[in-house]
Amino acid sequence: MLSAAATAPWPAARVAWSVLALLALANILSYLDRIIVNLLVEPIKADLAISDTQFGMLQGLAFGLFYTTLALPIGRLVDTRPRKAIIAAGVFVFSLFSFLSGLARSFGQLFAARVGVGAGEASLAPAAFSMIADLFPPEKLGCAMSVFTMTAFIGIGFAYVAGGASVALVAAADISGWPVLEDLAGWQRVFVLVAIPGLVVAAVILLIPEPARRGRTRRGAVPLAEAAGHVWGRRAAILPFFTGFALVTLSSYASAVWTPALFIRAYQWTPAEVGLGYGLLTLLFAPAGALLAGRICDSLAARGVTDAPLRVAAFGYVGTGLFGGLAPLMPSGELALALFAPAVLLGTIPYPMAATALQLATPNELRGQVSALYMLVINTVGLGLGPVIVGALSDRLFTGPDGVRYGLALVNALCAPLAMAALLRALRPYRAMRAAQA
Repeated sequence: MLSAAATAPWPAARVAWSVLALLALANILSYLDRIIVNLLVEPIKADLAISDTQFGMLQGLAFGLFYTTLALPIGRLVDTRPRKAIIAAGVFVFSLFSFLSGLARSFGQLFAARVGVGAGEASLAPAAFSMIADLFPPEKLGCAMSVFTMTAFIGIGFAYVAGGASVALVAAADISGWPVLEDLAGWQRVFVLVAIPGLVVAAVILLIPEPARRGRTRRGAVPLAEAAGHVWGRRAAILPFFTGFALVTLSSYASAVWTPALFIRAYQWTPAEVGLGYGLLTLLFAPAGALLAGRICDSLAARGVTDAPLRVAAFGYVGTGLFGGLAPLMPSGELALALFAPAVLLGTIPYPMAATALQLATPNELRGQVSALYMLVINTVGLGLGPVIVGALSDRLFTGPDGVRYGLALVNALCAPLAMAALLRALRPYRAMRAAQA
């Protein structure tokens, strides 16, 4: 028997978009904290005496360690507990550990702090995806997911723009007499200041309404064996689905971590120049790609195309391999930036499509767990391997001062066509998933 929420009117648009706006703000802060460290690579390496491989571990292994291992337990909580409380707790934790990142005095301490940041951020996506699917009807879900997803890229762009300028300003500022800050290096002060807004947002999130769970046919948590059976029974769609988006994430995180270093090393740009140039590009093109994906997806869905999210992701993303592979090889920073523009536009298309596809094909009582499994897989591959692969290639194969450009170009060029092939393979079994869910 369906719950009363299954047939109740959808939340008023004003309520739904207000909740989405606050979730989006939390998402911006999570990515601001996650990305701003990439502009601090040189001072961190100098102060802590670490290699490129170790820095890749900070952004890959350290952040991804608890981000991935906590995904499934949090996913089960998302399916049975108030999602706003889970999100508020996560925002508080990642903000707290961002603050502690600024107090780190060694590689080990910074590694541990980044583990804590990853642990806090692990709750946001599965809980937000589940809430959004209960706020917006299916024919509007693509645009809603695109709006939420694009805020990640707003956070990334803002991190580059504001971060590039703040690195120099904060380092040079006279803060004598300020508690905590006056004894810290410039990069440490940036971490501390970035952490403060999240502590406030965490409290505000507790005030939003918890949407009713639509379409549930049972109370309580689904047994783990049954949840595993659901995933295993749909492996023909889920395996290529997860593989395709994992490759997208691998290329994306490799680019996010190492593009600032590319401009600094290969083109002798300052962090402020990188932040302004690449940050403005990201702010302009990344949200546009996410919104474009949502509009196309909802248009196709209105015409009865049930595999629309995967089609949009596959065909929209493939051009990233061409532009993202060529951009790091350009002879000047300006030409590199010009080719990164279409790479960023096309590279953001898959993300809202993955979230939309999962929510449309998954029973309500399993959305948190399946979304968490998805996050576990793509971030194990993307966070765990992307930054480390490029760092290792720079240390061991392309060992020149600008060697990072070749590793980044190679990763980008290979991931896009492989991702497209995997997503196209998932189309037919995904349509069967949608039919079974309907």
